[in-house]
Parts: sequence; structure tokens; C-alpha cells
Amino acid sequence: MQPRVLLLLMSYMGVPLLAHKLEVNHEKAIVALNSLLLGSTRTVPANPSVHIALRLSEKHNLHKERTYLRRLKTDLRSLLSRAEQGSRPFTGLVALHLLALRASCQDLQEKREALLYLKNKLSAERNHTIYHQVPLTNYYQYSLGVLALCVNDIRIDHSVLSGLVPHDHHHHHSVDTLAAVVLALKCVLESTVPGRDVSMYSAERRLKAQQTINKLMEKIRRRWTSNGDVGNIYSTPLALQALLATGDTKRWLKGKINLLNESKQGAFQNPMALSQLLPVLYRKTYLDIGQMDCRSESDELRRVDLEPPEPEPLEPETSSQPEFVYVSVKEKNLVTTYTARVPLINQMSLLNVLQAASKNDSNFNFKTEQTLWGPFLSSVNHVPGQDDTRTYWRLISGAHTLLIEGIQDYLPQPGEHILLQLSSF
Repeated sequence: MQPRVLLLLMSYMGVPLLAHKLEVNHEKAIVALNSLLLGSTRTVPANPSVHIALRLSEKHNLHKERTYLRRLKTDLRSLLSRAEQGSRPFTGLVALHLLALRASCQDLQEKREALLYLKNKLSAERNHTIYHQVPLTNYYQYSLGVLALCVNDIRIDHSVLSGLVPHDHHHHHSVDTLAAVVLALKCVLESTVPGRDVSMYSAERRLKAQQTINKLMEKIRRRWTSNGDVGNIYSTPLALQALLATGDTKRWLKGKINLLNESKQGAFQNPMALSQLLPVLYRKTYLDIGQMDCRSESDELRRVDLEPPEPEPLEPETSSQPEFVYVSVKEKNLVTTYTARVPLINQMSLLNVLQAASKNDSNFNFKTEQTLWGPFLSSVNHVPGQDDTRTYWRLISGAHTLLIEGIQDYLPQPGEHILLQLSSF
């Protein structure tokens, strides 16, 4: 056979075969991640984001999903009861629960109390932006609230929608926030009156939504990197949802392949991170929740073992001396108020390191709050991060590397310097 003919045959046959092989390998990896997320449903409390991801998946374990949904309903009743007692706002958390309920095709009666709470809380978010230029919580939670009402076919007040657009003088919005705003406004843009092929919003409102989407997508694309990340690997999944929702499938595909490779290295062990990853691997976004009818679903998801992460090369032992991590604390004035050297035993998480420092030194203490991402560092040496002062404790490695993992997930290395710095958001 002539070399030219052989080359042509390879070009026509080899590329599709290679693409098919890659797709099969991708599908196997995605199903394994799906199974891993299903295994996280044994944790307490239940996480609505996990349920959303399981419902958006192509493969299901319907018995476990129904059991998990019952737990979510119990948690939601408890959450709304706490909200009535005047505790802090739960805009984002209630929104996620409503998205989870809609993803399971629950009727209006199941959602009525949560919908009423969220409508009232979004009005409060809007009023706060009028007087303080920022929402009561943050734009991420505000966006989730709008999205949750939208996919449940609830019309949203124009004043609430106008308050959703971040002010131009706020240049530090995270990729997650930009993506959440895009998804919320995209839902508004496409909303129709139930049972009628008529837009739910005026042409003027739709035009403003489209203009804002265009502006925010330009910001997201500016943060796109050549390897397929948008911001960092944990903000990329929501950014890929925004890219998918606006038709940028080329960037979505490259980002998907990159995230699959990162997952093989163990990057998405945290259930919350995995729950944001899984939908985009199945080419789904939160907008798809509004179209779900919960019929003819596969019921075949069972335990599938993940391929173990590739082992890192072994390094020769150079010393039997104890290894340490160095912890420092800086408050808002950038003055160092505390330093310590903490012994590093085996693979300690940053949470373990802080616990060891607190146990060994009465001059150091800290508090955490439980979140969907795990323990969140809320206070250091009796100084809390506060929503009203818009401060939080930033985690920094070395001179300026911001940690993108939480204190329970991050594993400090021997000799590493960890800075806890009170910062503004």
C-alpha cells in the first residue's frame, strides 16, 4: 500500500478510534467519580449540593438518592426553624436546598416555606445593596437565590434582579461569583410563563440580563489559562457551567479534560468540590434542573473503585530529625502577633497542625464553623472574621501563595510556613 494511501486511511480511521477510546476512558473515570460522590451520602449533615450533582448525573442509585432526599428535607425544616429565631441569613444554603428539591421533582407544597423565606431574604439582600453597595451575604449567595427561584418558575421582582449586578467598582469578585451571576441571569433570560410560550420578563429586562452576561463572561474568559483552569481548579467547574450555558463548548471540553486529569491526582476528594465538578463532566449545568421530569432514569449506579492516584517518586531518607511546620498570625494591621513551630507527624492536615499548636501553647487558640466545604477557620486568638466588617482569616503558604483548599483538606509540607492573616473581602 502506498504511504499516502496508508496515511489517508489512518487519518480517517485512526482519529475517530482514538477519540472513541478517549471517550470510553473518560466515561469510566466519570462513573467512578459519580460512585465516589454517592459514597459521601453517609456523611452528616446532608449536603444539598451533593444531591444536586447526583440528580444531574446520567447514572443513578434511586434508593440512596430518595433516602438522602428525606435527610435533606429534615435538615431544611431545621434550617428554616433556626432562621425564624433571627439567626444569620441562610440565603445560599436555602437556595441549594430548593435546587435539590426541584432536581427531585418535588411539588410546590414541599417547597412553599423555603420559597417564601428565600423571596423575603432576596428583598433584604437587595435593600442592603442600596445602602451599603454590597448584599447582606454576598453576590454568590444572592445569585444562588435568584437561580433557585428561577428554576422553580417563580417570578423575581425587578428590583431584586437589578440589585444582582455587581457594582463596577468591585474588581475582586471570584470566578465562582461571576459564574453564579451568569447562571442566574441566563435562567432569567430564558424563563417562560409556565404552560405558555411567553417570556416571563420584559424585553428591556432580558436585554439588561444579556448585556450583563456578556460583560461577566468577558471577565471569566480573561481568567482562562492555557491548561484549562479558570481561576483555580476549584473555581473552574462553575466557570465551565457558565461557559456551557453561553455556548462556549470549546473551552468547556478543554477544561473538562484538565479537571479529569486533576481528579486522577486526588484533587476532588472533598464532597463539595466533587459535587461542583460532576455536573460539567456530564455536560450539565444548574439550568438543566428546571427541565428535569424525573422519569425513565437509569438505576444502575453501584460502587466503582477509582484508579489510585499516580504514586509520587520516593525520595531517599536524608535525616531522622523531627520535621516542623511554622505557623504565624497577622491581624489587619499586618503586625505579626503570634509565631510557633509545630511538629509535623505523618500526613497532618492544617486543621491537625492548628489543633497541635493550640494544645501545646495557651497563647494560641482558634475556632471553626462547619460549612458544606468542611471546617472553616472563623476565629484566631479571640479575633473573629465577621460579615458585618467583611473580614475573614486568609490562609497563606510561604510569602504569598493563597491556599485554595480548606484547613481539613490541606496537607502542609515539612518546613512550610503557614500564615493566618485577617483580611477584607
